[in-house]
Amino acid sequence: MSRVLGEVSMSLRRVDGRIDEDRPWPTTGVDVFEPSVPWRTFRWRHGQKHYSGTYWSSTMCDHVVYESRLELTRLLYADFDQDVTAVFAQPFLLSTTVDDRLRRHVPDFLVLREKDVPLVVDVKPRHLLTRPKVSFALGWAREVVLSRGWDFEVWCEPPEAELANLRFLAGYRRDWLFDETLLAEIREADLFGASLGEAFRAFPHHPERRVRAAVLRLLWCQHFVTDLAVPLSERHELRQGPAAVTGSGRRDLPPPVEDAHKDPDPGGDEAANQGLVSRAGGRVNGAAVRVGVGTRLRYDGEVVTVEEMFGSAAGNEVLVRDGPGRRFRLSLREVLASGRAAVIPSEPGPASDDPHETASVVLAQLTEEELDAMRERAAHINEVLYGFRSGSDELPAPGEPRPQYAATVPKLQRYEAKAAELGVSVRTIKRWVRAFLLDREVGLVRGGPDRGDGTMGGLGRADPRWVEMALEIMNEHEKESQPTRAKVIRAIGPRLAARHGEDEVKLPKRATAYRWLEELERRQPTFRLSMKRNRDIAARPPGTYGKLRPTRPGEYLLMDTTRLDVFALDPITLKWVQAELTVAMDWYTRCITGLRVTPVSTQSIDVAAVLFQAYRPRPAGKDWPAHAVWPDHGVPRAVFVEREALEADEAKSGGKAGAAGPALVPETIVVDHGKPFISEHITSVCQRLGLSIQPARLRTGRDKGPIERFFRTLREGLLESLPGYKGPDLFSRGERPEDQAFFFLHELEAIIREWVACVYHVRPHDGLVDTQVPGLRLSPAVMFEHGMARAGYIEVPRDPALGFEFLKTQWKPIHHYGVEIRKCRYNGPGLDGYRGETSPYPGPKAKGLWPVQVDPDNINYIYFRRLDTRRWHTLEWEHAPAVKFPISEQAIELARKVAGTKHRFPDDETAVAELLERWHLGLGLTMSERRIALRQAREQSAFDLPDRDDDEVRALPSVARILASGDEDVPDRRDEDEVEPYAGLVPGDDDEDDELDGQDAAEDFYAGALEDA
Repeated sequence: MSRVLGEVSMSLRRVDGRIDEDRPWPTTGVDVFEPSVPWRTFRWRHGQKHYSGTYWSSTMCDHVVYESRLELTRLLYADFDQDVTAVFAQPFLLSTTVDDRLRRHVPDFLVLREKDVPLVVDVKPRHLLTRPKVSFALGWAREVVLSRGWDFEVWCEPPEAELANLRFLAGYRRDWLFDETLLAEIREADLFGASLGEAFRAFPHHPERRVRAAVLRLLWCQHFVTDLAVPLSERHELRQGPAAVTGSGRRDLPPPVEDAHKDPDPGGDEAANQGLVSRAGGRVNGAAVRVGVGTRLRYDGEVVTVEEMFGSAAGNEVLVRDGPGRRFRLSLREVLASGRAAVIPSEPGPASDDPHETASVVLAQLTEEELDAMRERAAHINEVLYGFRSGSDELPAPGEPRPQYAATVPKLQRYEAKAAELGVSVRTIKRWVRAFLLDREVGLVRGGPDRGDGTMGGLGRADPRWVEMALEIMNEHEKESQPTRAKVIRAIGPRLAARHGEDEVKLPKRATAYRWLEELERRQPTFRLSMKRNRDIAARPPGTYGKLRPTRPGEYLLMDTTRLDVFALDPITLKWVQAELTVAMDWYTRCITGLRVTPVSTQSIDVAAVLFQAYRPRPAGKDWPAHAVWPDHGVPRAVFVEREALEADEAKSGGKAGAAGPALVPETIVVDHGKPFISEHITSVCQRLGLSIQPARLRTGRDKGPIERFFRTLREGLLESLPGYKGPDLFSRGERPEDQAFFFLHELEAIIREWVACVYHVRPHDGLVDTQVPGLRLSPAVMFEHGMARAGYIEVPRDPALGFEFLKTQWKPIHHYGVEIRKCRYNGPGLDGYRGETSPYPGPKAKGLWPVQVDPDNINYIYFRRLDTRRWHTLEWEHAPAVKFPISEQAIELARKVAGTKHRFPDDETAVAELLERWHLGLGLTMSERRIALRQAREQSAFDLPDRDDDEVRALPSVARILASGDEDVPDRRDEDEVEPYAGLVPGDDDEDDELDGQDAAEDFYAGALEDA
């Protein structure tokens, strides 16, 4: 037992970056954790096995970090517990002296509870608890925490069914996504005692998909409780009372074991008294194990002994005693069936880990001639033992039993008679009889159960040392250039001589060595594939692949960016340009919820735009087939019951309605470590919308396997048929594919969006399966309907101002002249009453500043939300009237730089005008100028932001129509639609008819802007 000596101190890390070091433990209360942040951050490395991320906790209404998915399970349980008031990850650093040495420890979680003392949690897999190093660290930390009067818990793997239920219900933890009126109606109804299916169908005047989601929301809130120990089904009964979950927290620690990989008690000398035990199936009576008083069990890594057995209303139970003498009761069913307990046999017998092959494997390797010889030999042995070749007196052959093999003849005489008949010795007959009694027919096979144990595979009789050295040399070339087989063969001989001695290992002939290397190529690819592919294969985990199985639509949203294998056309210079595609995919349904094509590189605003499309899908094309169009709110028509309202909406919009994809509320986004995905912009968006973030492991594409497979499907199903296709790599490229570039960026995006809706969403996918109906082929659209029927539909927030939440937040002071960002001044009536005031927002970023939302692709406007009305207001750039189109943040910085080379004191208006003139000429553009110009030339906005008119009267629809009718320059936008694939001169989102028809060939979009400037 460790001894804690000296004073115990605690160190905290504050939000502002300060560190409170060596705070005395006795003077520390729980209030000091409120302004703290995790003590340490998680580092990522290539090859790591665990997954770190951030979980959006409904208890904290904020992100809580976790270092592994086992820690994530503890966060789920804490979030479900109604008694928990706060959860802090990596809360503090404990320092003290243990056994005359300074020790430090950072707990995984600190859980504050309303009705109990704080709980310190350490998370460890169950199989690690008996390791001495782990047991020592947890032991002294537990002693320190308990001495403070707090609770200490070690969290291990929870029950699978219970965890699956909590994972499923956690999708309903965000309260603002549910209709309070519907929730109140369900609370008032007397549903206690009803089944879950009856509750789903108890409100026929509401769509069942919404009722289903609302009932599951109340299960998470524990207004209803049910049995979570078995998978949820419609047969579950709804009850009233506190929810009971088992979890896997334990207050005590098992004793350490010196070698945790070995059995705590191997059985002593009993293992030596095995006698004749079967090596290939064994005897039936040798496989039984007695369970009774005195039986030893291995339970959670400890050896316990059964002291008493008795019956109870819940079933048979046993009273067991562990090593320190503590007694506790266990269910006999759990002892015999669960993975936590195993019986330690007291007698030898067959086991599943016997080193020999089973009879079916050995017999399958025999030819027909060998099988016939084995059967003939078995018949002879049966005749020796029983007098009948069949082995039974009920199936005698003609003339059986023969006199020399009658039961009255002594056994030795029968052996001698059979030896004389077969021409072998009596000793051989005795050996056959012994093998037959031990392993039946398999014992009569040459080599017996040891035949073809498969240790060398197809290498035949290759020396294991030669094979080991060959694999070692092949592994050394994992990150090197590709070697030849001859080079590897030449290197094996000298290295074997240096390691084992000259002529100690016999070298094979050259042809044999080539054949063996061909076999080793299957284990360690080195010679045939590209080295990049070989490195990907070498990075595969050695064990079984884990598989994360989503349980409902929106649970995991995969996001990734790839460089398209097709060249697009630069609208500025009419030259080719490289394009990138950013995609969001729902893992459960494989539906593409958002996509965006960008020139050259992807920025965080593009990722936010794709995420925004999951909430607000882009409109469907005018000529799309009916099966490719989704209802405006994302629910498939097969489960949509308000058909009249849908038809009314279509008639109101002139027959054009529907979206290009489903609308859903993501719960967790799975991204890689690219800067646009882990930027502060995306993290803040996820925090505001209640989204968890699960980064994939470094350079591990299989963590986002479905979306990587989509990129390949897109290339093979669409891109390779387009002009300008360049192939997936340099060796697949044509002679000059860039000369064939034909589509502009927005046209390429429209083509991909239409292909996804018309082909990809309606085609069955091999990766989509229903576990209840194996073999059923499902498409993403059908899988979405399946998910709605299973999990209900969480309505997407309908707030038209939702797009403002996806913009980038900047903290700025409000001056008397407005807000200044990048030397650009913005002003508007929405700032009245806040000019010169200090904001009430706390934190190191605020520092008295005010948050404003900025669109980097359009700096003409920024957006401010007033605290008193919670309404958004538009602030206009002072030079915006001189610019008749959106201009990006990068464009204004470049404009200032270009103008500064010509003018000593250029203003922004002059800078923008000269930049547009430079773009219009298309001469001497640098790479950065070209990229900015491409982004500037996009035809559609990233976000559907509503018009924010500060005059509420002018914003009324009737007034707006009257004012618009008197303005001849205001166009009618009702017939505008998404840009279709290029087919001549086709309008885009911002194009007007007079822009397309009124200009001659010598003018373009920027001509008017240059004249105004």
